[in-house]
Amino acid sequence: MSGEASGLKEREKAREKARPRVRPKVSVVVPVYGCEAYLPACIESLRAQTLRELELIFVCDASPDGSLDLLRAAQREDERIRVIAFEENRGVSAARNAGLEAATGEFVGFCDGDDWVEPQMFERLAGIASEKDADAAFCRVYKDREGSGTPSRENVPLGFATGTRFDAAAIRDTLVPAMLSRERDSDELPLSGYTPRNLFRREIAAAHRFREDIRYAEDLLFIVECMLDARAAVALDEALYHYRFHALSVTKRYSPHVPSSHDKSNDALEALLAPYPACMERMVIRRRKMAVTAVRNLCFPGSPYGFAERVRLAKAYMNREDVRRWFRGVSPLSFPPRLALRLFLMKHRMALALCLLFTYIFDRV
Repeated sequence: MSGEASGLKEREKAREKARPRVRPKVSVVVPVYGCEAYLPACIESLRAQTLRELELIFVCDASPDGSLDLLRAAQREDERIRVIAFEENRGVSAARNAGLEAATGEFVGFCDGDDWVEPQMFERLAGIASEKDADAAFCRVYKDREGSGTPSRENVPLGFATGTRFDAAAIRDTLVPAMLSRERDSDELPLSGYTPRNLFRREIAAAHRFREDIRYAEDLLFIVECMLDARAAVALDEALYHYRFHALSVTKRYSPHVPSSHDKSNDALEALLAPYPACMERMVIRRRKMAVTAVRNLCFPGSPYGFAERVRLAKAYMNREDVRRWFRGVSPLSFPPRLALRLFLMKHRMALALCLLFTYIFDRV
């Protein structure tokens, strides 16, 4: 490290120590990796929050681009910004955990480095949580889709009116089941457990950690653990978070962590939810949906496998005894045609047909 860079780092440390410590209302944890193009909009949206009593904790996960330089520059402009920089890439769960450990606010919220938020998001979430004496609050999200076509925005329904308060029993019997799956197999998504739509009282969030061995779909386990510890949760039926879908979005590309991360997450959820019948009924539906995703993942852009290898791996997965069990009791013909086709192919372990479907007719089913 050069003398100039070392001196700058020491001056930043000195300024950090000199800042008066007033407990912020909300700490916002932002993991950052490979999102330099989108990070300025994220930073600006957080700095523009109508709630001024914020602590903005950015955790740079050894990002290979210029993200850390952007964060350092923003830190010099806004004393509410704190930057944690990993020397090695450790994954989004480790980054969020580091932010949780550093947070000092009354509440803890989240944002991803390639997303952005409406100006009133954290004021509204913290306000309604305090008003309803709740340990958690959650809002609607926008899905902002980018790509070769015309950008689009979807305001995703929440399903609960603003101010709907869930006590501990209602969290267990209504809210958590809604996060696991729909009441029956469906192409529609359940109530998203997406981390950044939620705000938690810090004592609740700090008692849990994101599992660092789960590198894909890691959100829901943490959220369910927090929700089950909450005295109450409250809904805010306003779209305040912008979930950005773009060419590099992990949900639309092959992941080597599927299905292993799904299996670990679902196994942990079932162990946690075993005493709650309403939740366990939904877990079977969740398992089926994620099993279809596991085969689809083999055919996503970025897959390292040729078609024949995709079929071989899909067949091996579909022949697993637990996967066969999840589909044994389902009646595919009772569902809409496109869903019925996928369920039928999974139930009868028709790997070749399913891989053809996901490889060549991807956007049509």
